[in-house]
Amino acid sequence: MKRVYDEIASVQLPEKKLYAAQQKRILNRALMQIERETGQKSSPKSWRIVWRVGLVAALCCLCAGGVAAAGCFLQPQQVAQRMERQELAALFTGEDAVSINETKQAGNYTVSLLGLTSGENVTGYWSSDWAGATPEADRSYAVLALTRTDGTPMRPLEDAEPDITLSNSMVSPLLAAPDCPMMDYNVYTMNGARTDIVEDGIRYILLETDTLEPFADKNPQLAVILECQADIGTLLNGYTQDPEEGTITVNENAEGSFLLFDLPIDESKADPVQAQALKDQWFGTAPETETVTDEMEEALDAFSALSPEEVRATGTLQNRETVQVSSGTYGTGWYFGDGGFVMYQQDWSGQPEDYVAAFADDGRVSLVSLVTHHADDTLTIETWSVPVQ
Repeated sequence: MKRVYDEIASVQLPEKKLYAAQQKRILNRALMQIERETGQKSSPKSWRIVWRVGLVAALCCLCAGGVAAAGCFLQPQQVAQRMERQELAALFTGEDAVSINETKQAGNYTVSLLGLTSGENVTGYWSSDWAGATPEADRSYAVLALTRTDGTPMRPLEDAEPDITLSNSMVSPLLAAPDCPMMDYNVYTMNGARTDIVEDGIRYILLETDTLEPFADKNPQLAVILECQADIGTLLNGYTQDPEEGTITVNENAEGSFLLFDLPIDESKADPVQAQALKDQWFGTAPETETVTDEMEEALDAFSALSPEEVRATGTLQNRETVQVSSGTYGTGWYFGDGGFVMYQQDWSGQPEDYVAAFADDGRVSLVSLVTHHADDTLTIETWSVPVQ
């Protein structure tokens, strides 16, 4: 029986309160082993003794710094199997897989980065950025475990009020290099995709993007954002990047929970040629300079002189949304989810007013963006279709 106690004492448990289901599962396993060794049924009193001895000893075995051990989580390959992605599970057991098991805490949640791997597109993800039916390069995959710090189990995905949703959380790779600004290198530009599952009260997140290995010399990192709106503006507000060194740090004044993990990718895998090919894919090659005719200049001058009242009188409203002003790589303004940006009007008087911010002409109609500033520091963006005169 001593061996049973020794095994229980060697188990590393997370430094948090365990909920009842976890306690019962651990006790049942211990009691089953005792019964196998002694041939006797254990009494309720034995339950209390085993739990007391096992829990105290286990908590004494926690790693330095209070980092939760990964033994209480599924392995990355097991997460892939639960997601019914057997080929991905095989990648996580291959020679390119990296076991990380690093845990950090922010706000009400504790996040563990379990593992990382790269290889073929095995999830069926498709992007219009690819010239053919298959990706032009490999994909990178990371698995994280997310728990509530107080031990409360995470709600199932089908719950009417889930703890975490795609709109209030984000996981994004970043490159901590001066020539890789966060605005340009993130989960949006890198063809990112995400899959979540909940098992035994733990939420597992699978993030995949185009391969990060060619950028191994750019100090790749992984940002995790929780408890706030998930968009590019939140990403740029939650983290600060030094323009000269490229170093990325968490903005302690940002509202929400922000974490940053290092991605231990072997620097020998850096490939400048492939990295440039991915940049061309993500950002497109620079088009040939278009000759500006007198007619085009006249059209541009005419639209730039339009007032908001004229746009609304002659155009058709296509879209309207109210957004938060945020500060980022390109200054203060509105950062689109797809990488666009509208500059904040610095000489704004503080009273509600609107102006023509941008327009695009395809020869038949022009799409004009009207921006209205509000006293609560929000912007209403209206997109209008205006016939070309």
